[in-house]
Amino acid sequence: MSYHSVGYFAAFLPAVLILYTLTPKEHRWKSLLGASLVFFALWSQWAVIWVFVTALLTWYFGNKLAAMKKAPKGEDRKAFKKHKKRIQTAGVISVVLLLAVLKYTNFFGSTLFGAGWVTKRILVPVGISYYTLQAVSYMTDIADGKYEPAPSFWKLLLYLCFFPTLAEGPIVRFPDVSEQYFAGNDITYVNLTQGYQRILWGLFKKMVIADHLSPAMSSLYTTYKTIGSMSLLAMLFCTIQIYTDFSGTIDIAIGTAQIFGIRLTENFRQPFFAKNAGDFWRRWHITLGVFLRTYIFYPVSLSKPVRTLTKKIQGVFGKKAARYVGPMIALLCVWLTSGIWHGPEWTYVGYGLYYFAVIFIEVLLEEPIKKHIDENALWFRIFRFIKLCVIVGIGELYFMAPDAATAFTMFGSIFTNFRPEVFINEWSMLGPGLTDYMLVFFSFAIVIAVSICKEKNISVRAKLERMPSAVRWSFWYAAVFYVLFFGAYGPGFSAIEMMYAGF
Repeated sequence: MSYHSVGYFAAFLPAVLILYTLTPKEHRWKSLLGASLVFFALWSQWAVIWVFVTALLTWYFGNKLAAMKKAPKGEDRKAFKKHKKRIQTAGVISVVLLLAVLKYTNFFGSTLFGAGWVTKRILVPVGISYYTLQAVSYMTDIADGKYEPAPSFWKLLLYLCFFPTLAEGPIVRFPDVSEQYFAGNDITYVNLTQGYQRILWGLFKKMVIADHLSPAMSSLYTTYKTIGSMSLLAMLFCTIQIYTDFSGTIDIAIGTAQIFGIRLTENFRQPFFAKNAGDFWRRWHITLGVFLRTYIFYPVSLSKPVRTLTKKIQGVFGKKAARYVGPMIALLCVWLTSGIWHGPEWTYVGYGLYYFAVIFIEVLLEEPIKKHIDENALWFRIFRFIKLCVIVGIGELYFMAPDAATAFTMFGSIFTNFRPEVFINEWSMLGPGLTDYMLVFFSFAIVIAVSICKEKNISVRAKLERMPSAVRWSFWYAAVFYVLFFGAYGPGFSAIEMMYAGF
């Protein structure tokens, strides 16, 4: 039951729309909860029970923390704060530990015991990495007194497993969506049409671009992994594939939620227009970045041990060196967490450390560059764009590799065994064929054009809405048939799952 499957559009979503419309306004949130649990069960079967366990832990600790707003009269405030912190820590550890046991048992076991480890069969529920982060943010924000807890366990459960956000996010905070989830908004013409338009845009990116590249990627990481020119092509293809797959699925999620009058947080903001790697990650998977900054970067950088270390460094090396200590330790924690969060593989840990190193270097060079270079100069903007593409391409090449050895082999081959004749003679024969790649490049050019418009604050949808109805409807029907005719399915394509649903 993936967001781009026929079952989702032909059966599940229409059934939810009918159920939601027929349900009295004050109980519509229950229909969304029921639909979310059915969606969860169709995907993860009996493993749906684990979201109930996470919700129960979150509900218990959240309510306990909400009841501890102030120290009772006569009780030592310092001791009260420590006790509250211990409860908060216990709550966070409990849900993170559940995630670790279900998702990382084999990873930790094989790392510690090597060949002596017997792999365990564990059914990991879909979306566990996403709803666990939401549970952590919920308990932490309640402990900080930012909002009141959910009025009931079932409403908290809906927050954790709302079906459009379950598989790939976006990762949302409770106060940003709670009123929307429980309001029982009517399904309006505007929300219905705009929601389906956003879904269609997501399907276009996912099925016409990302899924068409999947067969080629399989060949590039196996047959051609020692050919440098083909490794360079893999860098390009995997970057396009990951972006269009993930952002396309997020478009489907946001569009689905909009149908019910729910506005989810945007998760992408034209990442390839970024100035550097740090800016890229403020535009890519935005909600994960916000979570990591809010709940890891700032707490770590402001923690007592880090502040103590900063003072010691300052005493030895001076203020200039000391000012980097806290942010860099916090940044290391952020990228280690990001790498491990993506999955139980050392390649993901390496991916996180790679971006830590890149961003650390960027921070060190930021001041000298501002002093000596005009950042608005055309040559520098071109250089900055090429540099970003290289950084991202190398990262995605490593990210998509089945193991670190394959990633290093492919990257090294670019400098030691380039062989351009292989690329010239064989690139068009990868996967389904040349026609498919012409389709991919044309379709991706459309994505780039729309991104340029968005970066310039030009709304393509608004322009379409101002056109005559005949032109407007002709465009949308043409778009529907484009996806139907050119989507990647049928002979030559296996069932292609959403890439980020596994994280």
